[in-house]
Amino acid sequence: MAHSRSHHHLLLLPAPMATACLLLATLLALCAAPAPTHGARVLMPGGAGAVTKAQQGGTGSGSNATADEYLAPHNQARAAVGVAPLRWNAGLASAAAGTVAQQRRQGGCAFADVGASPYGANQGWASYRARPAEVVALWVAEGRYYTHANNTCAAGRQCGTYTQVVWRNTAEVGCAQASCATGATLTLCLYNPHGNVQGQSPY
Repeated sequence: MAHSRSHHHLLLLPAPMATACLLLATLLALCAAPAPTHGARVLMPGGAGAVTKAQQGGTGSGSNATADEYLAPHNQARAAVGVAPLRWNAGLASAAAGTVAQQRRQGGCAFADVGASPYGANQGWASYRARPAEVVALWVAEGRYYTHANNTCAAGRQCGTYTQVVWRNTAEVGCAQASCATGATLTLCLYNPHGNVQGQSPY
């Protein structure tokens, strides 16, 4: 049976830039989250579009240190709610690397259109060189708006990146980043099986 689910984005801005956005209307265009590029798709693991860390030219998925930076905050959040840890999947990481590299080349590091992907997806865009653990920590921080007792999110807030991180049935994750010419960073994590199934609790 088919289930619908959502894919989520997160915009990160350093404090000085965030303040400037609130005060100066002329900076709003610079601080707005980039929209998904039309036609962009998540590349499948093992596909011809997958690229290596060197080809990507940013913070890649190839090193164990980078994998640990993604996994540690994911699994810390999962342990806090009694959910089994995620495993790193190199195929998902390669697919994520190909997708963010494509966005850097074609979309100026805009969010990828991941609606047709069979995987769960969390994305983050920062106006600076954000570290993987920093991005995941901000996804996890959405958990303060989530109430498990009735499986709801606070009014006017989003919890989808958090619930994907802690989704019980998700077993594997692979992530990558692209460093953009503007100094921005685009981060994408892919999850298998996907979470955020409507009507179901994450744990």
